[in-house]
Amino acid sequence: MNEVTVRANERVGEGLHAITLDVGDLASGYTVPGQYVQLAAGEGKPAFMAIASAPGADGFEFLIQYTDGMAGQICKAQAGHSVQCSAVIGNGFTVSELDGRDVLFFAGGTGISAVRAVIESRNSWGGDSRIYYGARSPDHMAYQDKFADWAARGVRVVATLDEPADGFESGFPQDVYARDPLASGENAALVLCGPGPMCQGATDALVAAGMPAERALKNY
Repeated sequence: MNEVTVRANERVGEGLHAITLDVGDLASGYTVPGQYVQLAAGEGKPAFMAIASAPGADGFEFLIQYTDGMAGQICKAQAGHSVQCSAVIGNGFTVSELDGRDVLFFAGGTGISAVRAVIESRNSWGGDSRIYYGARSPDHMAYQDKFADWAARGVRVVATLDEPADGFESGFPQDVYARDPLASGENAALVLCGPGPMCQGATDALVAAGMPAERALKNY
C-alpha cells in the first residue's frame, strides 16, 4: 500500500462522496476503464474501489457510499489528509469490443463509477448508444451534473428511479430499457456494473435480440 493525499472530498448525494486522490506514479498503472484499487484509512481491512475517472485524468476519483467500516472511514478523510492506496488492479472492461457498436451502459448505485470511466474515456460514441442509470431517489443519484457532457459525447442518458419522480423514468433500468429496446441486438454491446438482477436482465434481453453473450462486459 502507498500513502497518497486526498485532494478533494465532496458530498454529492445521500451518503455519497466524490473523493479525488493525488496518486503520483500510481497513475501510470491505470490504463483501462473499469480497473480498481484497494483503499484504506486507519485500521481495518482495505476496501476495493473502482476508479471513477478515465485513464489519463489528473488524479484518481472515486464515488464512495458512506457505510460502517472502511468505506465510512475513507469518506471522513478531508482534503490534505493521507490515505493508503494499492497499485491498480484488474483487467477492466474489454473496450475493444465496443468499437463501432450500439453501446448500452447499465449502472446501479455506485456501479456508475466504473461506467463513468468508460464513457469519459472517449470523446465520441457512435450508433444508438445509451446509459440506463438506476438509483433509489434523485438524492441517491450522483453525477447528474455530468449528464449533459455524456450526451454531448453521443450517449443518451436514461435516468431511472425506484419510485416515480418528475424528470426521471420510473422502474429498474432493465425494465425501462424494455419499453424502448433496440430494433436488433446484433450490433450491440453491454457495459454492466451494478446489481446482479439488472445485469442479468439486460444481458438476457440483448442476447435474445441477437447480441453474442461475450459482448456483455463486466470489469471483474
